[in-house]
Amino acid sequence: MDPPLIFLNYFVDPKRRSRHYQALLTDLGSTNYVVTDRLLPADAPRVRIIINKTRELSTKVLGEFPHLAGICLHTTDDWMATFDRDKSSIKIQAVDTDRGTDVAEVATLLMLIGLKRLTERSRWHALRSPKRFYRQLMAPLASETVGGHNWTGASTLTAYRKRVGIVGYGLIGHQIHRQLEAFGAQVFYHHTRRFSHIIEERLGMQFLELPSMFRQCDIIFVQLPLTSTTQGLIGSQELTLAKSNLVLVNCGRAAVINKRALFRALKKKRVTFYGADVFWREPMPLWDRFRFMRNVYVTPHLSESEAGRVPHDRHVARALRTLVRAIDADL
Repeated sequence: MDPPLIFLNYFVDPKRRSRHYQALLTDLGSTNYVVTDRLLPADAPRVRIIINKTRELSTKVLGEFPHLAGICLHTTDDWMATFDRDKSSIKIQAVDTDRGTDVAEVATLLMLIGLKRLTERSRWHALRSPKRFYRQLMAPLASETVGGHNWTGASTLTAYRKRVGIVGYGLIGHQIHRQLEAFGAQVFYHHTRRFSHIIEERLGMQFLELPSMFRQCDIIFVQLPLTSTTQGLIGSQELTLAKSNLVLVNCGRAAVINKRALFRALKKKRVTFYGADVFWREPMPLWDRFRFMRNVYVTPHLSESEAGRVPHDRHVARALRTLVRAIDADL
């Protein structure tokens, strides 16, 4: 008899497939289940467990697996599940921590650096006039009523109630969205697979094609992996359409954006700020011209460098182990 299957309902990079499988099976321990991310039509009846990231789990999708007993989620909430939970006996096990919160924090930080124009501060603002020089030389003690409001004469922007786009709505994109809710932002997304209207309404976001997103949004986050289809996806056509004062943040992969086109857009101020945790060459070359642009801020790919961080696959493996034991106990 063929062993039951655990189906990974998401894209697995072939270069990392073996390592990814091993990470799941190590914590799972001895089991008769077989892990796979590739199914033949005849395999569907053997699927007992689905591990899901962000693909929608509708009644129609689950109907393809007649013996499905459990779903293991990569997240702490089941926003992608649209089937009727009350009428289903399928067990759902979520992880105990979300992936992407640390990346989302860095993405939000870069957005705020751009909005508050922290990279554009002049070091010589005090020399612009004798009055400014005197006031900084003889600065009074600050108190509740005495201070030098905006002593550099800066002009900043805000994220409050702005139109924000997320290109690549996966686990990290979802965490960015959750942080944006604190700003009262209107969120749009672009993804290879458009979500159903149920999920769009549940999350309070709207789908936009890339050209429309660049025309309409004040802030855009790029959170895409680098593949043959995403390389250079954002180029001169999209950047030329950019809305005035666009803040562009990339914590996915640098090469998703055409480097030359972005440089021109930044020079001409069609894009007012570019913040990134990733670069086209890493470490960032000392001679790279992006280092010398005042409307660019790059962090050294540190967004997933939290001290004591446990790889997310370990959290998923633990949740899967709990689910397998619960299902096997019912047999």
